[in-house]
Amino acid sequence: MLRKNKGKKLFKTGNKLNPETAVPKKRHQAVAGLLYALRVLGGALKLILIVLILVGSIVGGLGAGLIYGYIVTTPELSASDLQLTKFNTFIYDIEGNVIAELKRNENRVWIDYVDIPKNLINAYIAVEDKRFWEHKGVDFKRFIYAAFYSAKSYLRGEHTFQGGSTITQQMVKNLTGADDVTIKRKIQEMWQALKLEREGLSKEDILTRYLNTIPFGGTIYGIETAARVYYGKDVRELSLAECASLAGITQWPSKYAPVNEENKKNNIERAHMILGLMLEQGMITEAEYEQAMQEEIQFNYNPSAGKVTKNSNQSYFVDEVVKAVIKDLSGQKGISAQAAEDMIYNSGLKIYTTMDPKVQKALDEVFTDDTYFPQVNEEAKKRGETPQAAMVVIDPETGAVRGLYGGYGEKKGSVFNRATQMKRSPGSSIKPLLVYAPGIETGRITAATVIDDVPQHMLLNDTSIPEKQRTRLYPQNVERKNFGLTTIREAVAQSRNVIAALVLRDYTTFKVGLTYLEKVGLPRWEDEGKISIAMGGFTNQMSPLEMASAFTVFAYKGVYWEPYFYTKVEDVNGNVILEKNPKGTKVYSEQTAFIMNDILQDVVTEGTAAGLVVKNGKGQTIPVAGKTGTSDNNIDRWFCGMTPYYVAATWYGYDNKEVPISMVSAESANARKIWQAVMTKIHEKLDAVPFYSSVPPKIVTRQICKDSGKLATDLCRQDPRGSRVVEEYFIEGTEPDYGDKCDVHYKAKVCTLCKDEFGRPMLANEYCPPETVVERVFIRRPVEYKPMFPSDPYPADWYYEIYEGEYCTIHGGASANSKTENISPY
Repeated sequence: MLRKNKGKKLFKTGNKLNPETAVPKKRHQAVAGLLYALRVLGGALKLILIVLILVGSIVGGLGAGLIYGYIVTTPELSASDLQLTKFNTFIYDIEGNVIAELKRNENRVWIDYVDIPKNLINAYIAVEDKRFWEHKGVDFKRFIYAAFYSAKSYLRGEHTFQGGSTITQQMVKNLTGADDVTIKRKIQEMWQALKLEREGLSKEDILTRYLNTIPFGGTIYGIETAARVYYGKDVRELSLAECASLAGITQWPSKYAPVNEENKKNNIERAHMILGLMLEQGMITEAEYEQAMQEEIQFNYNPSAGKVTKNSNQSYFVDEVVKAVIKDLSGQKGISAQAAEDMIYNSGLKIYTTMDPKVQKALDEVFTDDTYFPQVNEEAKKRGETPQAAMVVIDPETGAVRGLYGGYGEKKGSVFNRATQMKRSPGSSIKPLLVYAPGIETGRITAATVIDDVPQHMLLNDTSIPEKQRTRLYPQNVERKNFGLTTIREAVAQSRNVIAALVLRDYTTFKVGLTYLEKVGLPRWEDEGKISIAMGGFTNQMSPLEMASAFTVFAYKGVYWEPYFYTKVEDVNGNVILEKNPKGTKVYSEQTAFIMNDILQDVVTEGTAAGLVVKNGKGQTIPVAGKTGTSDNNIDRWFCGMTPYYVAATWYGYDNKEVPISMVSAESANARKIWQAVMTKIHEKLDAVPFYSSVPPKIVTRQICKDSGKLATDLCRQDPRGSRVVEEYFIEGTEPDYGDKCDVHYKAKVCTLCKDEFGRPMLANEYCPPETVVERVFIRRPVEYKPMFPSDPYPADWYYEIYEGEYCTIHGGASANSKTENISPY
């Protein structure tokens, strides 16, 4: 053994140690190379190990983060939401009155736990989840085994997977309706299952909901429905063998549902397997097993036996409340619509609605009064159709629906709700929403903007219609005539189609108009560029509910409220599980809303709805603003209007079951009559107050000429039709400048004896006797009207123009002109 010598290294030379002259012994080259390779390999292994640890940490962290992300985004479904009660659900109006009681089994067949055969419960537990009574929502032992088996199968390319879901997990899947095969869905399902059992959802409630929501193929859900469909009997009457048979369908309905001979054979084999599991797990005796194995199951497939005919005798309003709560429960709890409906009918909820009883009472009375639905249409009688109508009343300050009615007469059973489900052309009632309000808001037009209502041919370039039809006049006003220079205010009041089309195309533009239409809940971009939408010709049409809610922007400071039917929902213990917090969307400035409201009042006082008057019980007139609407060929009639208290939309027409039925003249005002009757009843005890207590800031007025939209002059007051001067509202900054005066009216001397071919006076010449010469006021169009085709008519105000370059041909030696016999408008 060598010792250290005062810190010097000793090297062996022969048999002696010489610290000065000793040298290391050289290794064999192969050994040195091997040692070097080992050192390199060892370093590489260390590096790989370090990298693997880092990657594992990163992957583990990402995996944990991903799982955490899945969990925190899991829809909030709590045990209290699913606890079954024997209490009915009650629905209340805004005064706390019960307006409906929803009873269990009204929505579909439901079997309580105590009525479910014990053998059926055991059959499902045996085959689906043998540790059901022991685990806490997830059977981790089974899950790990299933995951291992499925992974091994996948690696072998067999693609046969082992299920690891518990009955609690399957109940969650049935409730949510989510069946996509993803890691996210599985993690969320497991989390929800654990959460529900941890919160105290009983095993009995889990089994009850599970067995009542199992899909059995097609539209068959729940054990009672399945028992009737496949065995022709009540589930309570099923034998042990039939219970096993029924439990066998669940895993693979397309293979095991006994609808044909092959499936029956498969079903019996699976039923026998389940019976074996029940025996093995001590659920049945050997004797019971043998007897069930010998039983010949009698299948009696009858798909119609499982259909539940829903016959809701609830009001139209309550029907909508139930739909709204189902939708919100589905969205907020992450459950299917059917599961949400089951919650409503089986959990003893309290639903507080927005219904105002006096509003609904008025609707009920008018819509069941035959006076407002005269049978005067012969075509309708021939087709076996009765007049129909629908109406929705909304609070414009919140969007709360205060009442609605979905059809003529007393509601009996589950019928079509025209107030919410029907889609019809809104006709001209769409013009304020699509054309005029967006134009005023963006400063492209004002209430005083003048558009020349002259014949149009807007179909000339439309290759989608036959060539011969492209030259026809389109669009046309209802009166089948054109009126010439017209302000926006008058165009709205008189519902001029030509001007609406021109303004949409040339001023507001389709993009702007449709943008604002979307802001009031009516996205209709599929019709961009179609001029017909200016008159209501949409591909996707509108319901009365949609129109009523859209018109709220003109009643309350330009704010749009999405309509809603309930304020909150409480569970059986008084806990709030749903709550509505309406949020308004500012669509228009208060100034635009004020001007549009003022224009729409003209529709009622002097326009297409003239004569519509709402009075309270004291005989005071309640201010009304609104817009009429008529679709092509008088198929639909609308009135969308408002008072300082409510906004309401009414539709009137026929269901058109066979062919579209045009209304006759005696029916033309029925939408307005119904609207007026309902609103008169509603406002009986309300004070007559104005829409606005004061004019909003940044609103200015000017005296303008109706033919130019500019500041009026004395000549505007001397127009032969009467004064053309009116006071108009403008948003500050859009009013005409003080130097911007009317240039349409002018004076000219004419000869009263000489008329042109249209009966208009001609300019006097120097030879006209003084007694035949008068000075009159005429109009000069900013753009001269020239008919595109010889057959095109002239606008009504063309009579107030004259040919400025043509003078009297009677005086000064010229021959007499026979045109003097023409009738003059002067």
